[in-house]
Amino acid sequence: MSEEEFYKWLGEQLRDLRKLKKQTQEELCQNYHLARSSLANIERGRHVISAYNLYLLLQVLDAPLESLLKNHLQNSNLIDEISS
Repeated sequence: MSEEEFYKWLGEQLRDLRKLKKQTQEELCQNYHLARSSLANIERGRHVISAYNLYLLLQVLDAPLESLLKNHLQNSNLIDEISS
């Protein structure tokens, strides 16, 4: 997976989590203190988010980082690549 593909995937996961929590971008940004346009760019994979800011965003969404990454690792060959 390329870096571009990763951030697109990550943005889709964050968007899906936000929608699962029934929050609009505006509502999430009020709790996370981020401009709505920045969140939109993150969700589209156009903006790189730091690991720490991802952690904070997932806290606001009440979703553990481990489950997000575990889902991805289980659905890819990354576990095999990391193990070898």
